[in-house]
Amino acid sequence: MWLGLAFLSAGLLGLYDVCKKHALRDNAVIPILFCNTLVCSVIFLPVAFHTPFGGWVVQRYILLKACIVLSSWLLGYIGIKHLPITIVGPINATRPMMVLVGALIIFGERLNLWSWAGVLLAVLGFFMLSRSGKKEGIDFRHNRWILCTVGASILGAVSGLYDK
Repeated sequence: MWLGLAFLSAGLLGLYDVCKKHALRDNAVIPILFCNTLVCSVIFLPVAFHTPFGGWVVQRYILLKACIVLSSWLLGYIGIKHLPITIVGPINATRPMMVLVGALIIFGERLNLWSWAGVLLAVLGFFMLSRSGKKEGIDFRHNRWILCTVGASILGAVSGLYDK
């Protein structure tokens, strides 16, 4: 059952990336990101009215989280606009590995052998992706769109670690 749900999640995330790429074609990043944020905000507005305010001490943490997420989204949208999905998708798929490494460093968590194997496979995959990207004319070290996408992934991992 869980494997089926994992495949469904992966398929829906891929569809989401295709829809973002389509929406960004011939459009600027900021208006598309604004519309996406506005629609999502309207959907979740009823929940916000039933959530306690918590005071400004709590709200500053929420504001910091919002800045991290917005920065990640902005860099991600810029990257997906200018790069093929076949490059952006695998870079985004490294986020869980980044969260694992962050959990090791920041929270002192320990991984078992299978988790380490997964991290090594992710690093190997990223290395292979950079080699295949060179064949497509994309230099991972000097391409600003790659840097935006990697920055988005790093900020996404920071967001996940911030939640803990």
